[in-house]
Amino acid sequence: MSQHSRKKLTTGKKVTLGVSAFAAAGLAVGLLVTPSATAGETDAAEALKQSKSAAADAAEAKAAAPKPRTLAADGTGDVTVVSGITVNGGNSARVGTTNTQTITVKWTVSGGSTLYGSHAAIWRGTDQDTGLKQFMNSEEFGSDTDPCVQSADGTFACTETFKIDPRYDLKNEDAGAWKIDLYAITEATTDVDTENAKTWYLQRWSRLSNNASPEPVAKGKTITITGKLERANWETHKYAGYTQQTVRLQERSLTGSYATTSSHVTGTGSLAGVEKQTRTATADRCYRYKFEGTTTTPAVTATGDCVDVR
Repeated sequence: MSQHSRKKLTTGKKVTLGVSAFAAAGLAVGLLVTPSATAGETDAAEALKQSKSAAADAAEAKAAAPKPRTLAADGTGDVTVVSGITVNGGNSARVGTTNTQTITVKWTVSGGSTLYGSHAAIWRGTDQDTGLKQFMNSEEFGSDTDPCVQSADGTFACTETFKIDPRYDLKNEDAGAWKIDLYAITEATTDVDTENAKTWYLQRWSRLSNNASPEPVAKGKTITITGKLERANWETHKYAGYTQQTVRLQERSLTGSYATTSSHVTGTGSLAGVEKQTRTATADRCYRYKFEGTTTTPAVTATGDCVDVR
């Protein structure tokens, strides 16, 4: 599926720069609004163009501000600083087969008491000029809502959310490394404008089943532990077996802690994602499978199953 045939990835025109920023620039609110995108232009390139246009608006507002701008006496206002960038409070986001996932990006801007604009976008590809695969602006960008709130003199706390519907927005190839495109423009001399403020991972949701049987079992008989590792398929919108992946069989006594006793590779073909191991029943014991995860698929641990040995 081409980028052009996907559901629209952005609905925005610009980042709201805030009344105070425009007032500081001596401009009327709305003067720098970027014209809306042409109907139907909803691909990654158009989303990128909208984001860059908003950054240009912020830079123009800064250039039009009264001179000289007041900087801190110690020179700390010379540089705009972006810090504390997080995605969902960690470094990955997991998306299943049908439910829309909300991804939250947070960051802090400091170094200037006036913020002319700051915006984060999420994107995938080798570069934005020739290797752009996905580019998504936020819900706040689309609604012209300022994502940043001043939390102290010269410090702004910023939050933007991105809604991804796997039924329309994603293909399996979209799993893996994504980047944060971010700019921040204050009255400081040096601003921030980077295509890769942070690398994070968008992953296909995983699940892992586990069953130890028979239950109960006579001492000395064979216990079979069967599991299946699956992950979301963003093209069929179903879960499918994840083949040739290492899963660890873990065991414990009824009161002990789980420990890995062996490692195995999941099956292929008609047994895609399946793992089956046997143990001799000697005493009451619990079994589970554990998958450590990959860059495209999160780690998952099956619920333990305890067997009553008689």
